[in-house]
Amino acid sequence: MTTVEPPGANEPLDELDFRLLAGVRELWEDADPMPATLVEQIRFAIALEDVDLEVMRIREQEGLAVTRSAAEQGRLITFDSESLTIMVNVSPEAAGTMRLDGWLTPPAEHPIEVRTANGPLTTTSDAEGRFAVNGVAHGMVQVLVRTLGRSRTVSTPAIEL
Repeated sequence: MTTVEPPGANEPLDELDFRLLAGVRELWEDADPMPATLVEQIRFAIALEDVDLEVMRIREQEGLAVTRSAAEQGRLITFDSESLTIMVNVSPEAAGTMRLDGWLTPPAEHPIEVRTANGPLTTTSDAEGRFAVNGVAHGMVQVLVRTLGRSRTVSTPAIEL
């Protein structure tokens, strides 16, 4: 098979090339702009101090239809990994913050950390694996379970509340 290169393929870029590339960039910025929170999400995700993480994946996510209005609507998110499943119910609070009610499977007492842009919020799950965290600000959130008896921390992916 013979490859035929277009004329000028080995020449340095000139003014016309740069204008064409700028036009292509502008076209993509209009057609598929970068998400406004992408940089914040990346910084949030790499800010973890622990490197020995077991990162969970979202298995299910649903809005709760039992609420009376859109302002009161919560959502239920299930994360799972090889060692742990976390189901989190996210519901709005009167102060404009969010409440997280979580359940761990298998149930056990573990330190829980909810990472937010305003800093971590901590609690401990009970023997049934239940935990609750109030006053969670809207924005990027990540739930870390520092499993007792294991050196590895289990983490949800960062989600937007």
